[in-house]
Amino acid sequence: MMSRREHSQEVAAMSDFSYLYDEFPEVISGEQLRKILHISKRKCAWLLHSGAIPCTDSCQSTRRYSVKLDDVIDYIIASENAAVNVQPLRPPEEFREQLIDEWFDVPDVLTITDVAGITGYTPNAVDRWIVKGSLRSVIAQTGIITCREWLIDFYCGVGYNIVKKVDKHQKLLLKLI
Repeated sequence: MMSRREHSQEVAAMSDFSYLYDEFPEVISGEQLRKILHISKRKCAWLLHSGAIPCTDSCQSTRRYSVKLDDVIDYIIASENAAVNVQPLRPPEEFREQLIDEWFDVPDVLTITDVAGITGYTPNAVDRWIVKGSLRSVIAQTGIITCREWLIDFYCGVGYNIVKKVDKHQKLLLKLI
């Protein structure tokens, strides 16, 4: 088994967490864990109850949890690595051309209702995309409008990674890919 100093040196080589060994004892409380991770008490309790961070539970009402600092650092490194490894999916190269061919008869200028009809999503969903800035649009005298090219840009970008796709979107993907 590795000594605390060896573990500290190994972790410091990966990322500089040596300051934690200077500021905190080898075994920390839940409150200290919360301050290190900059999280709420509720999130801290959830991480400890779920086993995401190994701990000793004394079942007392105060100072209930004891957590090894090494386990906290391992958790931080694992969560940083997980965040780096998550990459949004990208559509195949030919997807844009296929969408252009599929929607060649769609008008160049589209209202929110038109986009909802083409995509199968509700007007509220289309409005959310516009408000978030995912789907480009402009305000005209008749209301908010977008164009076919911007809708294709959306489908080839953020729209490709929609988690809960409607049937029309799924069928389009199956047909084109």
